[in-house]
Amino acid sequence: MQDLYIYVDKNKVNDCLKYGIKLSEYENRVLKLNEISKRGIQAYLTPKDSELYGDDEFDCIRVSTKNLTAIVFNKICENTDLIEQYVCNVEEYNYGDYESPEAIICSSILPENLYPYNKILDKPLLVQNSREFYYEKCINEIMETDKFSKYELYQTLLILGEQKKLYKVSKVKNVKIYTDVISGTKYTKRSN
Repeated sequence: MQDLYIYVDKNKVNDCLKYGIKLSEYENRVLKLNEISKRGIQAYLTPKDSELYGDDEFDCIRVSTKNLTAIVFNKICENTDLIEQYVCNVEEYNYGDYESPEAIICSSILPENLYPYNKILDKPLLVQNSREFYYEKCINEIMETDKFSKYELYQTLLILGEQKKLYKVSKVKNVKIYTDVISGTKYTKRSN
């Protein structure tokens, strides 16, 4: 992983880009791992992973991970006995490994590692949203195992759509017709 993303108060961004980010001044995250506490600067794998993405009070800074000490962990396992299994160095992490990945930068960041993030002109992101990518990856892995057929998946999605009231259901003889309430698209399912 080449880049992480941090959010900094708009009023401090220029100083950060010019002088770098001192760990002792910007430390804002502690992760407890059994006997050890990792302290550092909270970072994200993609800008949209943070709830600050649309906040006008903060600006996003892209951080090159070159020569940085950083770890990635699965936030949903934080404060559980599982956390040790879901922590790795940033160099070892592959997109989609964790459901809710976050990072902690455990060292000061030199100015040459910092770049203002521009949503339009910045380098392209491999992943737009880490959690959605994780789900997509897992679904594809499950489907590749052939443990579930396309038919079973189709049936499950129709049932879920009916429960969420996304489909209007009507029955004609032994056939249920699921009509998408927005698009009007019709799907059929044999019923007993």
